[in-house]
Amino acid sequence: MPLKPGTQLGAYSIVSAIGAGGMGEVYAAEDTRLDRRVAIKVLPEQFAGDPSFQARFEREAKALAALSHPNILAVYDFGHAGVYYTVTELLEGRTLGSLLTSGPIATRKTVDYALQIARGLAAAHDKGIVHRDIKPDNIFITADDRVKLLDFGLATVTASVDAIATGETRARDTAPGTILGTVGYMAPEQLRGRDADHRSDLFSVGAVVFEMLSGRPPFAADSGADTVSAILTRDAELPAALALPPGLGRIVRRCLEKYPSARFQSAHDLAFAIESLSGVALEAAAKFTGPADERRSIAVLPFTDLSPAKDQDYFCVGMAEEIMTALTGIAGLRVAARSSAFRFKGGDHELRIVGQALDVKTVLEGSVRTAGQRLRVTAQLNQVEGGYQLWSRRYDRELADVFAIQDEIAADIVAALRLELAESATRIVRHTHNQEAYHLYLRGRYHWYSRTKDALAKARAQYEQAVAKDPAYALPYVGIADVFTIQGIYGYVPEGDATRHARAALDKAFAINDRLADAHRTKGFLSLFYDWDVEAARRAFERSVELDPSSALSHSWLGFCLAAWRDQQAASLAAIAKAQELDPLNLYGSCISAFVSDMWGRSDEAVRECRKVLDVDGNYLLGLYVIGGAYSRLGRHDEAVAALERSVALTARAPFYLGWLGWALGRAGRHDEARACLRELEQRSSGEHVGPLYRSIIASALGELDRAFEILGDATRQRNCWIGIPGMAIFDDLRRDPRFNQHLKAIRNPEWDPRK
Repeated sequence: MPLKPGTQLGAYSIVSAIGAGGMGEVYAAEDTRLDRRVAIKVLPEQFAGDPSFQARFEREAKALAALSHPNILAVYDFGHAGVYYTVTELLEGRTLGSLLTSGPIATRKTVDYALQIARGLAAAHDKGIVHRDIKPDNIFITADDRVKLLDFGLATVTASVDAIATGETRARDTAPGTILGTVGYMAPEQLRGRDADHRSDLFSVGAVVFEMLSGRPPFAADSGADTVSAILTRDAELPAALALPPGLGRIVRRCLEKYPSARFQSAHDLAFAIESLSGVALEAAAKFTGPADERRSIAVLPFTDLSPAKDQDYFCVGMAEEIMTALTGIAGLRVAARSSAFRFKGGDHELRIVGQALDVKTVLEGSVRTAGQRLRVTAQLNQVEGGYQLWSRRYDRELADVFAIQDEIAADIVAALRLELAESATRIVRHTHNQEAYHLYLRGRYHWYSRTKDALAKARAQYEQAVAKDPAYALPYVGIADVFTIQGIYGYVPEGDATRHARAALDKAFAINDRLADAHRTKGFLSLFYDWDVEAARRAFERSVELDPSSALSHSWLGFCLAAWRDQQAASLAAIAKAQELDPLNLYGSCISAFVSDMWGRSDEAVRECRKVLDVDGNYLLGLYVIGGAYSRLGRHDEAVAALERSVALTARAPFYLGWLGWALGRAGRHDEARACLRELEQRSSGEHVGPLYRSIIASALGELDRAFEILGDATRQRNCWIGIPGMAIFDDLRRDPRFNQHLKAIRNPEWDPRK
């Protein structure tokens, strides 16, 4: 029996019916606790007494709750109040199935939707969740063209072909009972009653994309039996009259291959292939590069750990980085940046996809196996075009010979690419000859890239052990300075401790070698965030770029620093553009670009840039708090709070992120929740380091400006690093008060507000 308006399910009050499907009736409802509109899916009365349907309904709720991605429907709650129900976000828009009733969808929009579907599936597959029923009616298109995947509730029991084929079945009808999929979109292995895996979802994606392009399902027939036969025996051919971009038809055909091994092997691979058509990931590079670069080019992928204990991943990453560094300085050879190349870590990726995404003609892959003190490294250089092997070699050495192996591989690559260079040009610069110190440094770098609180502590410990083994090894000192700098920036240690330890380590690094680009970049960080000296920071970042022009990170931070001057916008944009050209798949660089856009008052651009980042990685912290600030500036408070709530959950309520959330809640008018964040920070400050700035911005959002400026004075005396960058969104409420400009003059800082 349908639920009437006003019916209460726990804390939720039914408002109106939205629709119904085979596994649920959907209603709009009011969340009386949080005062927001939600959607409620109710298990139909005819299924409510069946334990198998109850289990399937609950399984869908748990599957969705385990996922957090912009392209997957968000689940808020699950319960039982006379009926079983799931509470989700309330979507505005139409299903893809509804859109397709009007005919084919424009090619450009099809590619955009396909990319979003692939990204959502990649997030699900990464959690071990296979959808099993991808079809147009389970894909929702929101009013702002965001794809949302629905209905993750199918059981893992497959049905026989005979069961599917009995009776007439429309192309979009799910066969009765617990059938694993929908006729017309099911992969051949599903129809044969075999286990379905993530590649079965990719077949279904191919069928959906085919229908978006042509206006009809690829295997449409008059009956279920004929549809099954077509899927098992017939190839689907897109109409020849369709004007498709190069490669799109091939992507669809590969998704629709009969055998799983012939399809894309992951949703990530499919997304990369689509990106090469849509230009989403390469958009920044396309803006700033002219004709295709005809120089020789290479991507060095992380090596694979084949050691029995699987404990050499840090070494595999370090091996690739060392070879990459050796090749970067060679004239006539363009090397894909680390962040972009390492996006292909740990997967069986098609060479053509790697080549298109990274704009390279050759790819180096390899593996490492250790056994005691013996080391075996295999490496192969592949040509992207045609996928054939240019060169391969196996190196069997003692573990102590690792430096020689790296030199040999670099020299062999140069020879294979026929670069006319002196032998010395390919030799890797050695900062230590101590094997133990080298491996400890690599372990530190490995943890450093994770950037979590625990990982940073592990990185510091490894770096400190490295310099204990070799006090003349400069790079670990830079690593120690990096760790303390970031720990201070995110409030993991007091700012005074962070800057003292960072400077001490950096001084030691400079005393050993003053030509390390990374050291000058870290010096720029310290000048910008802790000294509040943007001119000194600028000089340090410029020196870092001079020493290593291939460093996308140094270009990004130079651009960020230049944003402090109103007359340097062109130079700032040029530096950021160069960073994105060097490393087009780097999420960090995209977030820095968004950060600068937001500081210049272009918050809508910041949101668009961050959404691209979060489409790739919905848990990317820098993207979450940058988009949270931009959303708040645009008055989109619910979205700001949602993004910052996610960052707080991911960081176990770290004070930095909790401060941002409290600020956003205050600006959203949710004062009780904002005060709760403020109280939590005050209580925690008695037992752990909690920077006063985080409390100041919450007070300012609550309109308590006298209190906010009093706390801001404490933050200034403690030299909280973020005070040096007052153009951020969190300072908006303080900036409206004349006391803020007086405060900036007192610390001799530029206004950092180019919007005025």
